[in-house]
Amino acid sequence: MKIDDVKRRAYAMPLTNPSFPRGPYRFTDREYVIITYRTDPAAIAAVVPEPLVAPDPIVKYEFIRMPSSTGFGDYT
Repeated sequence: MKIDDVKRRAYAMPLTNPSFPRGPYRFTDREYVIITYRTDPAAIAAVVPEPLVAPDPIVKYEFIRMPSSTGFGDYT
């Protein structure tokens, strides 16, 4: 396989059998909730692997449900 073939076909891995279809994608009727809270700096430092460092003791957790996603179907 030549580099031009890779550049033309490479939009997902693995190259010969991508895990998702080629875009463009359209997501409609999305439902989501985002929870953001401040936590203990020592607690977040205990779960962030070295050499990464959490700049702030802020946790963000997001749930998304996309019942109509082009090429993906019902995606949660």
